[in-house]
Amino acid sequence: MSETVMLIAARAKCIPHLPNCDVIGIDRGAYLAIQAGFTLTCAIGDFDSVNETELMQIQAHCPLFQLPTHKDETDSEKGIQYALDQGYRNIILYGGLGGRMDHTLANLYLLMHRYPSLILMDEHHLIRCLTKGVYQIPKYFTYLSFLALCDTVISESGVAYPLTQRKITPSDIYPISNEIQADFAQIEIHEGSVIMIQCEDEHPR
Repeated sequence: MSETVMLIAARAKCIPHLPNCDVIGIDRGAYLAIQAGFTLTCAIGDFDSVNETELMQIQAHCPLFQLPTHKDETDSEKGIQYALDQGYRNIILYGGLGGRMDHTLANLYLLMHRYPSLILMDEHHLIRCLTKGVYQIPKYFTYLSFLALCDTVISESGVAYPLTQRKITPSDIYPISNEIQADFAQIEIHEGSVIMIQCEDEHPR
């Protein structure tokens, strides 16, 4: 078993094939992943967003854990907890952004308040938490932004607008829309924690 798993959610498009990465389908994301040629470890969800034919295709492809429609947890939350229970150290939720705002915010809240090691990704975003430490951040997308989760001290180098031991608070929004100018940026969180967002404009393909 790999140390990394990618959970494919319903908003996934152009799903990347990551090396040494297992794949789990979340609700309709399972059907989308199968259609994209992925081999799934399993599929998890209440599957209220697929039709009977699509559900049969998922069942024929991999083990399926069907959840009740009425439940306290979201399908994504159940998938994350399952991945943790299986011993995965790196969990990527792919395709959980956009669409319904409540679903997007719920996934962001899972990252911010429940599972700080979670990574949220789609075709235009990579979102993760950074706590105290030094990080080399590769350039995945055009823009690099930080929003403080608490009073935080941050340094940024290798970017268009560097910062040196700058204190930022949860009400500060100016540390957004920076750009990495080399292959990577060096970020140091001296104290506190932030949400890091790499993103690009969603141009029509």
